[in-house]
Amino acid sequence: MAKTSIKIKIADMSDEMQREVLQCAFLAVNMYEDGLDIATYIKKEFDRRHQPNWHCIVGNCSSHVTHNKSCYISFDVGNKHIVLFKTS
Repeated sequence: MAKTSIKIKIADMSDEMQREVLQCAFLAVNMYEDGLDIATYIKKEFDRRHQPNWHCIVGNCSSHVTHNKSCYISFDVGNKHIVLFKTS
């Protein structure tokens, strides 16, 4: 089995929540190939676990978003770039 690399680029959230995001994203990347399916899975999981208005972007893009304090992370899992953030 190939080892999947994980690299956090920017994070404004607790270490505990970062670990949770990475575990969720690792699972999603291994379950789905399509970016939309990965993003939908992560978003729904975080809406369920941490109340709604989470947003997830999967793909290579540049973005600047307004987010709730301590609710933003940008990272790579393998060759997938993922941004997860929460808004009010």
